[in-house]
Amino acid sequence: MTNAVKDEPDGLGCIKEEKARAGQFRMPENERIKDREQEKLLLISTVEDLLRHEIALREQGEDGQYLVFPSQLTRENPDLPDPEGKAVIFSFEGPVLNIYATLAVRLSYSGFCKKKEMWKNAATYSTTGGGTCGMFLREVNEGRGELTLFFDPATSEESRFQFEEYIRVHLERKALLESIHRRRIFVCHECGTPVSDVAAKRRRERAFDWIACNVCEPPVRISLLDREERVKADRVTSISEIDRAVEAQREIQTSASVLQGKIATNDFDVFLCHNGQDKADVKKVGESLKERGLLPWLDEWELRPGLSWQRLLEKQIQQVKAAAVFVGENGIGPWQRKELDAFLREFVDRDCPVIPVLLENAPKQPTLPLFLKGMTWVDFRKSDPDPLNQLIWGITGQREFGREYERLTLLK
Repeated sequence: MTNAVKDEPDGLGCIKEEKARAGQFRMPENERIKDREQEKLLLISTVEDLLRHEIALREQGEDGQYLVFPSQLTRENPDLPDPEGKAVIFSFEGPVLNIYATLAVRLSYSGFCKKKEMWKNAATYSTTGGGTCGMFLREVNEGRGELTLFFDPATSEESRFQFEEYIRVHLERKALLESIHRRRIFVCHECGTPVSDVAAKRRRERAFDWIACNVCEPPVRISLLDREERVKADRVTSISEIDRAVEAQREIQTSASVLQGKIATNDFDVFLCHNGQDKADVKKVGESLKERGLLPWLDEWELRPGLSWQRLLEKQIQQVKAAAVFVGENGIGPWQRKELDAFLREFVDRDCPVIPVLLENAPKQPTLPLFLKGMTWVDFRKSDPDPLNQLIWGITGQREFGREYERLTLLK
């Protein structure tokens, strides 16, 4: 898949997500899996892994979602490798392209800056405070790279500090720690003339925090203070807060991709059994489940006009992994009772959960079928414990599945 992306003639390093999941890219026939259904499942899982491990970035295009691979772009930027406004160069050792790709994805999800453009080994980002930050990767040799950071004049000192600090921490996590070196580039803010490394070093050794520009007249004082010496840390968002925002956005995008994969394979997580008069409230719960990457089966969404709905219903009862039985102010409907009987027989045989769910408008003392009374309820009339997280726990069997997603989303 990555080779096909790299060979794309436009050089944008991307592929439409639905094509990636369907295997619609150049691949030698003798390397394909003979069982096309197994191949589809493998490709769906591969897309999920690419997003979860931050190798690819999920972006909305004019005609659908695309997977963008920051390390596979071939489009060149003519202004590189010597961009205007370069301010610092990090040298490091490690898996260079992987470090760069995950950094490019995480910056795009960070919240404090937004992807603007990408080229081969380079990317620019617009900041929330205005201005543009950029980075350019140069592979010195195998396992060794240099990352040049550059900024336009409109970028605030706080935004520069945040961008640089986030990249420094990322390198410390991913590269060989002892190999990381930072070289600051000092320039005159009036004429743009750079200060030589030797001159800056010797002035600092003599306890000077400035140097005079040798071009401007009268001489302009050029600050030799490092970024962290000029900006107070409490003026910018902490790295841990940015990381939480990144993780939240990554989970959102991964869940959205997982959901599309489930739709493609009809892999439903839960059957929403309800009284037709409560459909609007049940649909809201169904939409919330979709946001978490779970695929609910709801008659209005899944029953195709012109086909026998009884037969389709029976098929899903035999295949779906769990059932949520909703009870609202209108109680259990007549057809809902028939569905319940079918669930009870089928799910006892398959040891699948049948989860009673009380909607917000359910009466104080709801009337429930006898076999549901002995089960733990999910109660949307209460906020603690969170009912949606409780429902997800019942469906997936993973207690932290919903909690972690909610925590990350709220922090974002």
